[in-house]
Parts: sequence; structure tokens; C-alpha cells
Amino acid sequence: MHSNGPRERLLLSAITLMCERGVHATGVADLLAHSHTARGSIYQHFSGGKSELMEQATYSAGRSIDAVLDELLATRNPTSAVDGIIDYWKQVLVGSNYTMGCPILAAAQAGPQEPAVQAASATVFGSWVDKIAGAMESVGVDPATAKPIASMAISAIEGAIAQSRSSYSTQPLDDVRTGLTRLIDSAVSATDKP
Repeated sequence: MHSNGPRERLLLSAITLMCERGVHATGVADLLAHSHTARGSIYQHFSGGKSELMEQATYSAGRSIDAVLDELLATRNPTSAVDGIIDYWKQVLVGSNYTMGCPILAAAQAGPQEPAVQAASATVFGSWVDKIAGAMESVGVDPATAKPIASMAISAIEGAIAQSRSSYSTQPLDDVRTGLTRLIDSAVSATDKP
């Protein structure tokens, strides 16, 4: 982590601590200790303090997960891409012994005291929904069907991540995989009918 400058270290630390603890349970002292930066670094790089850092960390984490989703959608059909994102989250959960959740969900739960952080999470979630809906539309699914299914997919996966963390099991993600696979396949196959 030390090879990055203070701004990058703060962003990476904010993402990590959001995943583990959430926004409100992550204090400035925690961010400074985890990132090995001086107290003035937060305000030097994020004039809005912790709130701005958490907002920018949400966008940064969103871009990282966007890259995973973009690669999956570019190389797979919609069902297989959603399957791949579920596999990604299973690896994150198991690899962290269930301590790491989704930073975007953590940002969404920041509450009304952090409107910019919540707005960042809404933007990222909306982007993911649009990407999945667009992939479904590209194989012929009606936009009026694709958008709600994509939205439900993101909601189901995010809920399964939270449930998996609390139960120390990836079974909730496996259950979501089963349901989403059937739903997306059904929507795609409906486009083949006359």
C-alpha cells in the first residue's frame, strides 16, 4: 500500500474499511492509521473531509467493480455474466473470511447524514442496472422487461452478500444464482417466440 501516494492510500483504506465496518463505524483516526497517512492528508486531498473521502471512495470502488462487470458482459451472455459476478462476490466473501461486504451497499446505508455518499451509491447501482439491462436488450429482451430484471438482480445479489456475511455461508448467493438464472433465461428465451 505504501507505494501509492497519500490520496490513493486514503481511498483504498476507505474502501476496505467501508467493506468491513460501514461508513459511520469508520472514523478519521481509523482511516489515518490504516492508510499510514498524516492527519492533514485527508483535508489536503479531500477538502470536504471524511464525507468527501467516503463519496470518492464509493465512486472508486464502483469503477473497480464496473471493470469486472464490463469484462463479464463483454465476454459472456447476460445469464453467464450475472453468474460471473456472483462468483466474484463469493471469492471476496470466502477470501476475507466473510469480513468484506460490498462498499456500495455500505455507502447506501450511510443514511441521510451523508447525502453525497448515498447519492454516489445510487449512481453506481444505477450504472450496474443499466449495464445488465443493456446486455439483456442486446439479445432481444424488451427494455420494459430488462430494466426491472436487472434492478432485481442487483438488489438480490446485494442482499445475498449481506446475508452471506451474517451466516458465514455463500448459500444465499447460490440461491440467488438459481433464481436469477431461471429468470434471465426465461426473459431471453421469450424473445425467441413468434
